[in-house]
Amino acid sequence: MVSIYLFFYNFLLAAVILITFPFAWRRIRPDIKFPGDWKERFAIYGKEVVSRLSKRKNVWIHTVSIGEFLSVNPLISELGKKENVVVTLATKTGRGVAESKFPGGCHLFFPADLYPVMLKAVSEINPKLIIVVETEIWPSLLKIAHDRRIPVVLVNGRISPSSYPKYRKFRFFVGSFLGLFSAITMRNRGEADRIISMGAEKEKVEIVGSMKFDLAYAMSKSIDPREVRKIYNIPENRKIIVFGSIHPAEEEAVAEISEKILRQFKDAVIIIVPRYLDKTGIYKILSGRKMQYCRKSSLGEGETFSILVVDTYGELNNFYSICDLAFVGASLNPWGGQNPIEPTAFKKPVFFGKYNWHFLEEWRIIKEGGGGIEVDSFNSLHREMIRLLENPSLAEETGRKGYETLLANTGATERNLAVLSRFL
Repeated sequence: MVSIYLFFYNFLLAAVILITFPFAWRRIRPDIKFPGDWKERFAIYGKEVVSRLSKRKNVWIHTVSIGEFLSVNPLISELGKKENVVVTLATKTGRGVAESKFPGGCHLFFPADLYPVMLKAVSEINPKLIIVVETEIWPSLLKIAHDRRIPVVLVNGRISPSSYPKYRKFRFFVGSFLGLFSAITMRNRGEADRIISMGAEKEKVEIVGSMKFDLAYAMSKSIDPREVRKIYNIPENRKIIVFGSIHPAEEEAVAEISEKILRQFKDAVIIIVPRYLDKTGIYKILSGRKMQYCRKSSLGEGETFSILVVDTYGELNNFYSICDLAFVGASLNPWGGQNPIEPTAFKKPVFFGKYNWHFLEEWRIIKEGGGGIEVDSFNSLHREMIRLLENPSLAEETGRKGYETLLANTGATERNLAVLSRFL
């Protein structure tokens, strides 16, 4: 049945690529930074890359997004000490981050999962092990690797309760290809049970926890909060509230809460970090409310502010390190939430909304450990923030519990490495 499913899958995928190519071209066409983008997506590599890859067998790691790459960055770093690592990504933004975080590796765009294209990619990349991050199921890649006896391991697997019914609808198809994985590591028992029910072989599935705890811990050791306060000229006595990864649908409410907090705590500092800088409407919202703000990119040396909008990427953890309270966004609108672990690495209390399915397990652990507060509305968020601002000892205790919870849940990277070592 695998071969039949693969034939129809490739037929449909080819049709989709042909129909959508004019629209996709805008995203993959050559530019100054990535002139070979579209070629790599069809497994056409330059002579230098081919020469480098052919010298010895490689470990191929595929991550789709920035978040996925960052979540396994400690794993990639450890593997890179002994192995030639090739990292493939789906987006230009993700590729750029990977090159800055892992400069010693080989970085490519993930090829289209058409059988002829993927066959050429596997031949050129020359892997002895393929690692797929989270729940990425690429039928052509899996079948080719299986036929060539190249082990494929899915790591840091997750299947949320909300996405599970969608997978179940295609269990007949998904299950056929799950059986081609050599091993699967999942974050928790519930997700392990879900992937087994979809067709994964029980003896191949292991529970290892979430590597995001390891990543947050390692990241926190590279940031000095005193230096961050010094750079932004924020005295120790000023309370800092961070609204991180804010979705556009949350911005109006965040501005309203900020206005209320500043009215009650006149010396407070509000840091707003939009999730999508190209879609944000926060500047218009703040201006409409006559709220004075500064943009991080145009901040003058020694300039003071009550509201700072962070209009650059990759800065959020610097502000988590110095805050008194942190709200992690995309969680009070039906988006599914962003990573709630990072503030706990700095012993900060974290607030998270009820729409948290993307990080359901991580959030459950933090909340049950006493390091986070779940809110079901912006009114509730405002009320809880005021409660902790008026009770600094309670805020400190909440942050301490969050940090202890983080420490208790590190180690997933080592457990994943132990699984991978069986195939190296």
